[in-house]
Amino acid sequence: MQTAVLAPNNAPPAAAQYTEAPGLPANTPFNVINRASQLQPVRKGPINTLPKEIILHIFKLGASCGDSQKRIDFAVLVSQVCGTWRDVAFSCSSLWADITITTDNMYNVDGGHAIVNTSLLRAKEFASRSRVFPLSVRLKLLVPPNFVYLQIGTIIIMNWLRLVFPRIKYLSIHCDTLHIARLVTNRLQTVPMENLETYKMKFGTEVLSFCHSIILPPDVRFLFLAGQNEEQTHTADNLDLLPKLTRVSLSGFPVSWSRWSLTRLTSLSINFMTLHDRPSMDVLKYILALNGETLEKLEIQGAIQRFGRIPCNADELPTNLPRLMDLTLGYLSQWEAIIFFLHFEAPALKHLKLCDVSRSILTRHFKDGFDSNSLVIQNIPALQPFNKFSSTILLEHLVYVCSLLEQVETLALEHFSLPPLVSDLFWQDDDPLKHLHEAPVFLAYRMLQKCSRLRRLALIDPEQCFLDALNMYPDDPKTSSPAPVLTHLCLASSDCDRLKLFLERRAESLAKEKGPRILDYLELATAKKDVHVLEDIVSQHVDMSRIAKSSLAAEWHGSGVLCPSKCT
Repeated sequence: MQTAVLAPNNAPPAAAQYTEAPGLPANTPFNVINRASQLQPVRKGPINTLPKEIILHIFKLGASCGDSQKRIDFAVLVSQVCGTWRDVAFSCSSLWADITITTDNMYNVDGGHAIVNTSLLRAKEFASRSRVFPLSVRLKLLVPPNFVYLQIGTIIIMNWLRLVFPRIKYLSIHCDTLHIARLVTNRLQTVPMENLETYKMKFGTEVLSFCHSIILPPDVRFLFLAGQNEEQTHTADNLDLLPKLTRVSLSGFPVSWSRWSLTRLTSLSINFMTLHDRPSMDVLKYILALNGETLEKLEIQGAIQRFGRIPCNADELPTNLPRLMDLTLGYLSQWEAIIFFLHFEAPALKHLKLCDVSRSILTRHFKDGFDSNSLVIQNIPALQPFNKFSSTILLEHLVYVCSLLEQVETLALEHFSLPPLVSDLFWQDDDPLKHLHEAPVFLAYRMLQKCSRLRRLALIDPEQCFLDALNMYPDDPKTSSPAPVLTHLCLASSDCDRLKLFLERRAESLAKEKGPRILDYLELATAKKDVHVLEDIVSQHVDMSRIAKSSLAAEWHGSGVLCPSKCT
């Protein structure tokens, strides 16, 4: 088979690009012949002549986008380009494997015999076009402005979903009413999903989880994909119904923790539980021990009990998680994190993220100012105006007591605050640098010293002491060891002047022969309105090639997620 070579846009079309009509029969009327002679040959556009392999490659690139809604929109868009693309799109099952169903704009059909909306109709069409390809399904069952059809609509959605359960590889459900949450989980009980690998369930919002909540009795809490009914408690049932399930994420869901039966998980997230719905430390140890031989990634934020139990005696050994490599720990009080580290050990840990939840998520919610009369603030001491945020004791524990930092290669600290309220552990430190710097700066530098394998560091909303510590270098390495050599550094701050000062001091430190080394990659992020200031600094005032081999200025929205702006 010959492949036509595409001509440039300004080149004359090749002969193969014309479509010629077949010859006319001899008895054709003269007026028809006359009109036919005046017709111009039809030229196929370059987009119509692309080989099928190229079109499929374009589809794969579009389907690799991280945003599920953009993948859905992309599938619809490319199927409407032209007839050729439409045929190829319909033959590509993977293009239609993403399904999102919402409860927006529900309406009845035929006097209430059916409840549908555009997303459900589209989901059915996508499921048909994807044939037998594994599906990624997202359900957003939130209360719409007109909630008349919410319950019956959810029932219809779940009834249809049962038809494709065997094909679902990824399932994400988000709801904001307990009634709908119970309806959904009841429909999922004892349903075999032999291809399900990832399951995410979210209830409400992060901030909602910190409000006063109604204490639910045990029989109302959800058996989260436990593969069992009220009489069954055997783990074997779960293994039969969900043989491939390895990744589970829970956020805000009131779970029956004592009846947990999921095992063989490689990734587990437990986030933003109300005060009454958080697992006790003993139950958490039981759940993690069930998955200890396989668990590689753990995320637990706003879900550790406020007054967790400290190990009572030396005979109580920490629970070992031998395969855990990635840990994200978000706390309201630094003691939650300390107690967690006392109960668990992870000898293979390489990636650690610590987040002061009260300063990050909740302060974004109250960005217009705290209300001291708010039930949220009254319920959480860390949010009360007279209680200063602090992670000083936690950092002292990691530096002077725990050996965890010595094995970490990637570290992220989000909204860490270090007020100068140090303990006896700090004062017993005999490093000579302690007398040359303020306590928070020295403690931050000691943290860097402890991370002997650290290569990648991310500081989200860092205090000045951390930025100063990054540019420190001991005058005599024999008496005070230098911090490890970083290859990647990410700094995000709403204070653009603070980042500017860091760059200036970094350049000064690098000018010294014994100062820090040049980074492989540096990312700086600040508020959208100040991104241009960063770009101006790195383009005119600071020689970035002397600080990092590659750098990026990005937009920061106040969370750990950065939006790239411009390479420098």
